[in-house]
Amino acid sequence: MGLFSSVLIIVNPVAGGGRAGKLIPELHKRLKHYGIPYELVKTDAPDHATHLAEEAGNNNFDAVCAVGGDGTVNEVINGLGPEGPVFGVIPLGTGNDLARSLGISLQPLESVSLLAGGRIRRIDLGKEKDRLFSIIAGVGFPAEVMHRTNNYKGLLRGSMAIAYNVVKTVSLLQPIPLELDLDGEKLIRQASGVFILNTRFTGGGLMVAPDADPQDGLLDVVIMNNLSRGGLLGLLPRVYSGGHRNHPQVEFHRASKINLTTVADYPKMFDGSIYGSTPLQVGVIHQKFRVICPEEE
Repeated sequence: MGLFSSVLIIVNPVAGGGRAGKLIPELHKRLKHYGIPYELVKTDAPDHATHLAEEAGNNNFDAVCAVGGDGTVNEVINGLGPEGPVFGVIPLGTGNDLARSLGISLQPLESVSLLAGGRIRRIDLGKEKDRLFSIIAGVGFPAEVMHRTNNYKGLLRGSMAIAYNVVKTVSLLQPIPLELDLDGEKLIRQASGVFILNTRFTGGGLMVAPDADPQDGLLDVVIMNNLSRGGLLGLLPRVYSGGHRNHPQVEFHRASKINLTTVADYPKMFDGSIYGSTPLQVGVIHQKFRVICPEEE
């Protein structure tokens, strides 16, 4: 007997430039190979994954697996809620940063095996009003990058598409006057971007918050202050390895309650998708959400 008696597999067929849809026949083969009892459904519109996940608990599924990118993951998480069925991910998107941060193989067919023999780990989720996120809430630079990436029609895929749009965004970036309240500590800044992170990685492998722990009950707040365009371009390669820790224009904080206000309205980004505009009011749901992860080495 495997881990689960019934698994709902939610596939976003357009994820990864259509790779997710093309991989469905191989997914069927792998799932049957591991003897996983499952039902596979495809999404056909934005937020469809959320509705499918909402119904999963009522239909006696004890696990729900998202096949797609971090946007699909976010939709499924918002349908499950923090205490719904166990969650799994088969990464087939642009960033795949939740999988990367949890040590899940980025080879999608390899990650199928976790549904048969992984371990269940409890992680934190961020919550902003009625929106849950597992990776990031962002304003400024991170929101603009993902807006551009989501509308990008070029040939690049995955993290390369994000890296391309990072460079494009730098040339147009303007500082945002903002105020942050971090567990009662007030900060006033002119910032290029604010990253509120539950995980180490975002943006297709950028290690923006090197010390983030998705089980510690805190969110890591990384403030990118008003860097010049040249300074920002010089900084970005270091972020892939966490080499920006000591940069004088980058601040690192931790908090469980974060309020961010701006004079003008700026888009808010959650796990790669844009939802609403500032102000931003974020809290933490501590270790309620169950995720299938690899066994610890």
